[in-house]
Amino acid sequence: MKKPFSWKLRIALFATAVFLLIGGCSKTDEQDKITESIKTVVGLQMNAPDEKALSQNYDTPEEDSWLEDYTAYLKETFGPYFTESTTEQYIMTNEFVSFHHAADRFNYELKVRNIDVEQNEVTPTNYNFTVELDYKKDGEITPIEVTGVAIMRDDKIAKISYLGDKKLLRNLFSGELE
Repeated sequence: MKKPFSWKLRIALFATAVFLLIGGCSKTDEQDKITESIKTVVGLQMNAPDEKALSQNYDTPEEDSWLEDYTAYLKETFGPYFTESTTEQYIMTNEFVSFHHAADRFNYELKVRNIDVEQNEVTPTNYNFTVELDYKKDGEITPIEVTGVAIMRDDKIAKISYLGDKKLLRNLFSGELE
């Protein structure tokens, strides 16, 4: 005669199943949060130009504190997604707003159509992304694609780099995309 499962074994199996289910869901939730953070940041950086992202719009004769106001805007906008040290570094080097300044200077617009983000299988702290953009200048729209990688540390971006076609990126910053 077979012994039925004891009630202790049943509870242990049930508890294990629940913990596995919860652990799997929280991992998915964490991945979703990271993916959404990267998409938000890429959208903030590449939907350009945005008047709020241009430093010259803060430099007014009647306001002496324009630099503090601009820095506060950058920290408020980008700070929640980046590590503290990266936020400080990117503010000092204008990396948060480089696409905005180039688009404004060379009179073109970038509009994000789609962003795909995937965790790197070899290096799980790296997330590769592809951005589909519309480049608009003089009424003419050109679809372009930019790739990049975001390196995560404690669910915040420690570094974001735009890679892929280096000539395309140079042309975006020089206004020579044809």
